[in-house]
Amino acid sequence: MVGGYAGRILRINLSEMSFSIERLDLSLAKSLIGCLGVASKIMLEEVDHSVEPLSPRNKLILATGPLTGSTAPAGNKSIVISRSPLTNIWGEAIFSANAGIELKRAGFDMIIIEGRAERPVYLWICDDNVEFKDANGIWGMDTFTACNAVKNDLGEKDAAVACIGPAGERLVRLACIISDNGRAAGRCGLGAVMGSKNLKAIAIKGSRAIEVANPEALNKLRGDIIEFTREKLKAFTDYGTSRGVVAFEEMGNLPIKNWTGGRFPGAEKISGVRMAETILVGRKACFACHVACGRYVRVSEGPYAPLEGYGPEYETIAALGSLCMNDNLEAIAKANDLCNRFGLDTISVGATIAFAMECYERGIITKDETGGIELIWGDPDAIIRTIELIGRREGFGAILGEGSMRAAEKIGKGAERYAMHVKGLEIPMHNPYRFKEMGLQYATSERGACHLRGFSMLPARGFLFPELGISEKLDGFSIEGKAHIVKVMQDACRVVDALGICKFLVFFSGIPLKTLAELYTAVTGWKTTLEELLKAGERIWILQRLFNVRMGVRRKDDTLPRRFLEEPMVDGAAKGQIVELEPMLKDYYTERELDDEGKPKKEKLLGLNLDFAIKFLE
Repeated sequence: MVGGYAGRILRINLSEMSFSIERLDLSLAKSLIGCLGVASKIMLEEVDHSVEPLSPRNKLILATGPLTGSTAPAGNKSIVISRSPLTNIWGEAIFSANAGIELKRAGFDMIIIEGRAERPVYLWICDDNVEFKDANGIWGMDTFTACNAVKNDLGEKDAAVACIGPAGERLVRLACIISDNGRAAGRCGLGAVMGSKNLKAIAIKGSRAIEVANPEALNKLRGDIIEFTREKLKAFTDYGTSRGVVAFEEMGNLPIKNWTGGRFPGAEKISGVRMAETILVGRKACFACHVACGRYVRVSEGPYAPLEGYGPEYETIAALGSLCMNDNLEAIAKANDLCNRFGLDTISVGATIAFAMECYERGIITKDETGGIELIWGDPDAIIRTIELIGRREGFGAILGEGSMRAAEKIGKGAERYAMHVKGLEIPMHNPYRFKEMGLQYATSERGACHLRGFSMLPARGFLFPELGISEKLDGFSIEGKAHIVKVMQDACRVVDALGICKFLVFFSGIPLKTLAELYTAVTGWKTTLEELLKAGERIWILQRLFNVRMGVRRKDDTLPRRFLEEPMVDGAAKGQIVELEPMLKDYYTERELDDEGKPKKEKLLGLNLDFAIKFLE
């Protein structure tokens, strides 16, 4: 084990019920920061266009970063990677799962899973021992029940478990993976990949210490970071990620009525402040995190009681709330709990239901198609009943569970115009009408529409990053210079993801970004600079772009729904705005050195020392 790296990869073949152990190429890991980059190379080399997402040939990778499981503040992130069944391109979801930490303790940096078991199984990884356990008895269980059942079956309460629910088992394309600590690898439908492999859960326990090169330096950095950030991030502690719902509505960032509105009178009713005043009963912290932005809620009376469990985050509150015109906080908590138990991505579920509600309003679908559900704006019961159908893949839920892109194709009658997605991934809850750089980011992000692969709106909200050349607050309505902002913020986010640390700590606290290099050096012993990390982040982005090119992505696919390009916002702070994407995209292609088809240029690959990837341009 080298500081920050276990030095080994576990490869599992479910068809053969076999496993093997490979050495991690540490020089490659160093040039790509960690296993996110290594996994990008593996996916590029081993998964071509003929590998269908739900076929045994597809890979499912659980990767860690060099900071994962260390005492670095919020060093708790793991990454699930596959070809997405929702988008058919790069699929990736990051979560603060204990499974990634235990994987490092077991002596592995990454698991690569391929093949398909003949019957439902779960994996039990305990240090170097790997067992394929019968999962027939837990197949069909909701995620939390299944996680507990696995621990009971093993007699290992301290084991970390990540599993799928009924949605993943039934290959719902919106299915996610849920960890035993309530965190979700939410986007891209990767729970369906796990289900396609007849893999219900992964349980891991390790006994090794996670070594770091310079514990004294790391402890000093940890203390300094906690002292510097505690007060700055107090709002996350007090009110969670949904603390800003009211402010977002006022500034024009909150998504409303499937992106057709700029005002939502119910914003205050679904805010993090209202949650703290009503249903909040506890705060949850991820491993090594002092912020505790996670919510734990209880609904004791009313139509959505009894309910006790993990509370909704901002994206969930907006997706199942304002996007659907729903201002019932208790109902949102119930809908969130259902999604967690079924194993469903709340962003894509909320966006797809909002799409269906607009189709219902326009007469494109009727009660005959929905199975009697009146999909009326703001009706919480309609939302909850629809989630249940999606999770069980029944009736109209079987159509919506395909995601808004495929659902629109099946519905027809012009429904495609109201499906708000990029490359098949539903748009998250930050408004490109208000922050036009987000429109460019959605159009060009590796996994489709994604706010977390750039956070490019932050400079327009007053979060500055002088080390990236961003020293002044920007105008969110302007398109000038936004291509550069998106590019550098995307590279920075790839760095943070590859390290295995939480973006909220990094981007919302004001810590100098050079701290990332200092943490990396303290953990690994390899002296580096922020500039070198950013270059590695760019390499990762390019490898994932190459993967998408191999899957057929071209310039025409780097776009937004016509609504944002052609229909001005009707009211609110962004009234009259559209997203002028084309000039920003042209500048972005220059920044990224992409050719007219959207492929990285050979010279770019050579300049980034990615010689091995040149063959994938052909």
